[in-house]
Amino acid sequence: METSISLYAVFFVTLGLNYFFALSGKGAAAFQMPIFVWLGMPLNSAKSVALLANTISLSAVTFDNFKSSRLDLKLGLPIIIFSFVFAPVGAYLSSFIDRNIILWMFALFLIYAGVSVLIPKKANSKSCHDRHPKIVYLSLIGAIAGLVSGLLAVGGGGVISALMLLLGCKAKKVTMITALAVPFASLSGFVTYAIGGHISWAILLTVSSAALIGGYIGNKTAHSFLPDRYIKYTIAILSIVFALKIIYDLIR
Repeated sequence: METSISLYAVFFVTLGLNYFFALSGKGAAAFQMPIFVWLGMPLNSAKSVALLANTISLSAVTFDNFKSSRLDLKLGLPIIIFSFVFAPVGAYLSSFIDRNIILWMFALFLIYAGVSVLIPKKANSKSCHDRHPKIVYLSLIGAIAGLVSGLLAVGGGGVISALMLLLGCKAKKVTMITALAVPFASLSGFVTYAIGGHISWAILLTVSSAALIGGYIGNKTAHSFLPDRYIKYTIAILSIVFALKIIYDLIR
């Protein structure tokens, strides 16, 4: 079935979405997957290659940040470590909590966070803009992201970016941390779905190359040409759009 899919369509969908989402340090899997299904991929294959695109795109972003000495590991490591530790806790709790309830709470939180960022307010004199956040705050962000990731089987990038923006961090710092943290969960998801189905090498190579180019150029654009406030607004708008997609899927 996959051999009849237009590789040109797959390439340009992957390139465009990963370029745009790389501007905010996010993965595009949640939006790529339904498009791949619409193009004719089986559901599990679509999930798999969308997560592969996430992994490669955000790895390219992280590589560019590392090469350009923009990567702040002191800021990112507590978030990554605690999200890794708490993801199994969320997976365990998912057996006892209705997934739809968590999805509604997640969607409402993303809308709240996105709207809060878009509403003008006085600058916080002691924010992540001019000091390093306390490790307890970073650890808490990681723990919450891990719990949500485990509960919903999604990457924690949406939670990480929303909480860091609410904390007052610069948007470009936020994109670095989400791009560093998300590929770990995406790679795990890719392997899980890939084991259960066949994906042609042509599609894998097409998606990989497009995601690599889109992620790398998107990150270059964000850090070389876009002011911090534009990236912040992009993150906020994408958070709201993602929340609306979740709500649409819940009520349809």
